[in-house]
Formats: sequence, structure tokens, C-alpha cells
Amino acid sequence: MFSTIPIHKTLGYINIFSSSISLFFNGFLIYLILAKSPKEFGVYKYLLAFISVFELFYSVLEIVLVPFEGSFRIIQIHYTVRAYSVVMVNLSDKRFSRFSIRVLNSIYWAFFGSSLAIFALQFIYRYLTISMSKLIKTFYSWKIIFWLMVPFFNGIVWALMGMLLCSPTQEATEILRPFVLRDFKMDIDNFDYLGGPLYTKSENGTIQPYFKTLFTISTMSVVVVSSFTFSFAVILYCGTKCYLAISELNDITTSSAKSQSIQSQLFYALVIQTLIPTLLLHFPVSIMFGFVFADNGLGIYSSIVSITISLYPAIDPLPNFFIITPYRKAVFRCINKNYQLSDNHAPPNSKNAVAPAPGAPIPAI
Repeated sequence: MFSTIPIHKTLGYINIFSSSISLFFNGFLIYLILAKSPKEFGVYKYLLAFISVFELFYSVLEIVLVPFEGSFRIIQIHYTVRAYSVVMVNLSDKRFSRFSIRVLNSIYWAFFGSSLAIFALQFIYRYLTISMSKLIKTFYSWKIIFWLMVPFFNGIVWALMGMLLCSPTQEATEILRPFVLRDFKMDIDNFDYLGGPLYTKSENGTIQPYFKTLFTISTMSVVVVSSFTFSFAVILYCGTKCYLAISELNDITTSSAKSQSIQSQLFYALVIQTLIPTLLLHFPVSIMFGFVFADNGLGIYSSIVSITISLYPAIDPLPNFFIITPYRKAVFRCINKNYQLSDNHAPPNSKNAVAPAPGAPIPAI
């Protein structure tokens, strides 16, 4: 049985391992972005660096939320029972007060919410580039600050919803107590949590909604599903635009093969990077919320969501290492200093990039 596995210790080790890998990968990627990016990247390299810095801080927060005094006990963990959904943090072996833990937990919510907005920001940039919108100029001036503030604003909203609408209540604590004791062999008083019930059912089947938690979880569900849908819609649109543009301009050469190859690589990297949060963030969280809305929380199986979220910042940088040629060359040179890769080497179908107008700068797609 899953409940017989020492889940607390297992999750702790997974979290520390993935966070450590994330710190290394994202730190190295920031170096590559700043030192090895060709001029064809344009302002997009700053968006790449912004994402890596964000994931660095995300990993640091996850490490802070893992007890490490003598032994692992439990990480910040998702837990659902019936129509209850909470995110718990163990208070044992902590140098922080209960309130400080709650604030850190809300910041964790903020990082999750911000990650969704960051992906949307990438897609908006590509949409504006493909559609040749005049708004693309805002990414090449000081106005880019307003774009970068969108993820922060989204994160603040998620944090405030957690702190103000989903703080622990005595009623929720007492209902969760026997379930937490059964699954974690610890009293719920050893935890602090954010979340609560969407609704409760009386003995005669009457549903009593808890509007604060219901509003918060419903809002989060809409944001998660919308982010998932928007991401794939924009990728489909961009891919179609690229294909049609190449079909019409297959006899016209307005940029070098190297420039077209680089833009194509960035697009392929985006496609794969879209699959990563889909599999590790959108899909598991959506499934978990679906069971909660159906009054059938997953219990300790909800911890799978904690694992996938922990793995996300460690895996997300990998497409950039393997797909984007300047970074791939740098990685192989670190592994083997004698390794040489042809400058003309490019992934298959690298011609599928939109050729910019003559004399126009080549924005990253």
C-alpha cells in the first residue's frame, strides 16, 4: 500500500535532490544566456534569463520548506480529503514561527501562480512577433518592465488569496485531524496549512458551500486550465503562421540560414518547454482539483502533485541545453574540451522560421 511507504522521508529527499539540480542547471543556463547568446536572440535572452532567475528562487524556497535537522520529516505537501484541499507544512525542526511558515507557504502559492503567468508572457511575445504587432516594440524599450511585472502581480494575488481566504479554521482542522493522523501518523497540530473545504455535506445530503475557499480554488482552477489552453492555442497559431509564411516565401531569402536556424530552435524549445509544465503542473493540479470538486479527495496520493511541482524547475531548463545550438555547443565543450560542432549544424526542419521583412531586426520567435 502507498500509505505504508515512508512518504515524508521520500518526499524530502526528492525535493532536496530536484532543488539542488535546479540550482545547478538554472545557474549554468543563466551563464550561457548572458555569455553565449548570439545577437539574433535580441531581447528574448532577457526573458530566458528572467525565467531561470525565477526558477532559482523557486528552488531556494522549496529547500527552505524542507526540515533538515537529523532527518527528513515532511515537505510542503498537497493533501486532499473529500472536498478539502490544503497545502501543509510541518512545524517540527523549524526555526520559523507558525505565522512565518504560513507566510512562506503563501509565497509558495505566489511562485506557482507566477509560473503560469511567465509562460503566458513567453507566448504573448511570440504571438506579437508572429503577428507583426506594433506592441512588440514595447519589449525593446523600458516598457518591458510592465510585461515583467505581470507575473509578480499574479503571484501577489495568489499569495493574498492564500493568506486572507484560506487560513486555517478550527472546524476544518478538526475534520482533517483523523485523516492526517491516519496518513502521516502525526497530529495536525504539528502542521500549518493553507486551504480548506469547498463545501460540506450534511447527513441529509444538503450541500453547504464555503465561499472563501470555493472562490479561491475555483479561481485557481480557471487560471490553470486557461493557461494550459492558451499555451497550446498560441503554439498552434504560431506554428501555422510559420508554415504558411515559409510556403509563400520559399523562394525569397531575407535572412541568413544561421538566423533562421536559431529562430527555429527557439520555437522548438518553446514547444517542448510547454509540454513540461503541462505534464508536471497543469495536468496533475487539474486532476487533483477535479477530485476535490467531486467530493472525492485523493488523500495521500495528492502528494504526487508535490513531487511533480518539485521536479519542474529541475527539468524545465533541459530543452534549452539540447535544442539551442550555442548552448548545446557550450555544454559539450564543458564535457569534452576537444568537442567541436559545426556552426552550420541545426535540428531537422530548421527552415520552419518566419523570415522577417528586409532590413527589419530579427526578433526571437
